[in-house]
Amino acid sequence: MIDFNLKEIKMNKLVIILMMTVLSLSALAADKHFERSQLPQLNQEILDSSDYSYEKTTVPTKDIIPVQTQRVREFRVQDKEWLLNDEYGPLIIDRDNYLIDGHHRLDGIKELQIKNVRVLRVNASIEEVVEAFNKYQDHTPTYEPIVSTPDQGDLITVTE
Repeated sequence: MIDFNLKEIKMNKLVIILMMTVLSLSALAADKHFERSQLPQLNQEILDSSDYSYEKTTVPTKDIIPVQTQRVREFRVQDKEWLLNDEYGPLIIDRDNYLIDGHHRLDGIKELQIKNVRVLRVNASIEEVVEAFNKYQDHTPTYEPIVSTPDQGDLITVTE
């Protein structure tokens, strides 16, 4: 009888450990975040000179998953006419629609409620792209956009 209870306790512990592992992995997969300085600044020319394949396509704007919150002041999209006229460089996304390059453009595209966006979808994960193209990282000073909540005033964080 005692032996049976020990087996049951061990089994319960194993189930709990497995559940925690699955929950942890799913939380990580659902919420990726990178500092702007970690992400490479890419374009079609750079991708063409690499070993990575990509496809030019159009995807629904709502399907693109941003992975950074920091912005560069000089890159704020003021005049958005060129976005409306489809004169922007395609955004760079990974195979799972995580945004690698183009967060400022995506801000303007969302503000203008443009439904579909031109992208270059790299046939790799964002982690693979970040590692492979690390020489294209940019360390321009950034800031966190203003965040308003009912309980707090406006918050601004500047990262230099």
